[in-house]
Amino acid sequence: MSNTFTIGRHGSFQLRYGWITKGIQAIQAKKSNKISDVFTSDDATVSLGVGKNMVAAIRYWLIATRVIDQDSITKFGHFLNKNDAYLEDDASLWLLHLELAQNKELSTSIYWLFNHFHQNEFSAEEAGSAFLSYVKENNWNVSEKTLRMDIQVILRMYSPHKSTKTQVEDMLESPLSLLGLIKYFDGKYHFSFNPKSIPIEIIAHNINVNFKGDETVSIQDLMYNDNGFAAALKIKEDELITILEKIVQKYDDYHLREDAGIFQLYKDTTTDTYKYLEKYYEA
Repeated sequence: MSNTFTIGRHGSFQLRYGWITKGIQAIQAKKSNKISDVFTSDDATVSLGVGKNMVAAIRYWLIATRVIDQDSITKFGHFLNKNDAYLEDDASLWLLHLELAQNKELSTSIYWLFNHFHQNEFSAEEAGSAFLSYVKENNWNVSEKTLRMDIQVILRMYSPHKSTKTQVEDMLESPLSLLGLIKYFDGKYHFSFNPKSIPIEIIAHNINVNFKGDETVSIQDLMYNDNGFAAALKIKEDELITILEKIVQKYDDYHLREDAGIFQLYKDTTTDTYKYLEKYYEA
């Protein structure tokens, strides 16, 4: 995997409700051949309805969630805009989270937090120190101040607290907090995941995209590989097996087999990438 990383590009602004929608609509309205024009033009603050500093943050989050690339709205971006433009379905939030948590190059801190930070109970300071060690191990040149700010923004995005605003207002600013993946209580952050809260189609889609050409996928790969979804959701192996069993019960292009106590997932490599998401959003 590339050693490219991205830290602090959000300018301390967490992903907020409406930003994905605003960004896509502004791009469609501009009808420019260059997406960068939408965010660098003189009327960018007007078309996006935010302050100047937030314009760059919106562009960053659109790229980090792979809703857009440097040149255009992606297939994923078009799909999301068509099926749930205003992120009213939690399934859309799960999709955005997985795009971030499995994206080492563009959302490095979120990738690290879910894939490489293994404390179940921690403070922002402890997470920041652990992230600093990870960055040093990779020989990345980033200031400690930027690293710690980055972690604080991410934790606030997933678990807002200590705010004078109401809980509803906090969640409106932090849509990913609705997933409940990180909770704050007793002065500490805690990872939390309920396997029943995520539609199995989201997982089926994720496996199909990240292991597209593989007929066989090991449980180890799903648990620990950068392309696997288990770490991004902080789930245990027994929870993983339960989710996979539900997928194979519903979709006959997936099969789960056990040989000498080792599970392997078999899949049809010809299945259309968006089959499972289309099934879910059509329901």
